[in-house]
Amino acid sequence: MLIWGGAGGLGCMAIQLVRQAGGIPIAVVSSDERGEYCMQLGAKGYLNRRDFDHWGRLPDTTDDQAMAEWLKGARAFGRAFWDVLGERRAPRVVLEHSGADTVPTSMYLCDNAGMVVICGGTTGYNGDVDLRFLWMRQKRLQGSHVASAREAREVTTLIAQGLIDPCLSLTMGFEEIGKAHQLMHDNQHPAGNMAVLVNATS
Repeated sequence: MLIWGGAGGLGCMAIQLVRQAGGIPIAVVSSDERGEYCMQLGAKGYLNRRDFDHWGRLPDTTDDQAMAEWLKGARAFGRAFWDVLGERRAPRVVLEHSGADTVPTSMYLCDNAGMVVICGGTTGYNGDVDLRFLWMRQKRLQGSHVASAREAREVTTLIAQGLIDPCLSLTMGFEEIGKAHQLMHDNQHPAGNMAVLVNATS
């Protein structure tokens, strides 16, 4: 499984849940420091997105030169994934929340009959997809929003059993919600999850 934003709130939980289910999580991060954090949580390895520059919306498929350049970047990212995994195999599942900048690469890289699960649009909501990857390779694009009450209870149980670390890295007062969002916007938030106190002092 390829997990975008592996050191973030969703990513750090996904890495651990994939490990619990017997899968192989590989994280995408913005720094080697965040990558090491992901490996401490159980990721097999990580890719630093700053090592690649093909991000952004998909070129028009009629622009052969631009598509060739984009494919060159997407294939380089795929080879880096193989290097981390240790074999030439594509991810069966990609956890996406980045949106416009990364959806084209996620759909390209996902394995035949695999699935890209998207739960956000951090870089924008215009998700370009070359539909040939969907029908020719029978891939799926699945939307997801949090969890059901039962699934949330199951995760809470895993935390209570000490099998999953909630990765709480920063707690702020309710009045600091804006600051927390600004930290995320600027990619300056600490790795893991942030929490806000509601009707509590500590």
